[in-house]
Amino acid sequence: MNAIAPGIIASSMSEAAFTKAMIDQLVPMKRAGTPDEVADLAGYLASERAGYISGQIISINGAMI
Repeated sequence: MNAIAPGIIASSMSEAAFTKAMIDQLVPMKRAGTPDEVADLAGYLASERAGYISGQIISINGAMI
């Protein structure tokens, strides 16, 4: 099993919780991720190309620590 650990992803919920200034301070890439970026990662992990990846927690968070 693999898991996806998203950081701040652009959505109505995150927009209510994080200002642009907060995102700039928290996220080294200076932006929220997009739902499409998370979906692309999920699609990759579900594909045969990721068949040898196992037991991983993959962060998708713009380099947040």
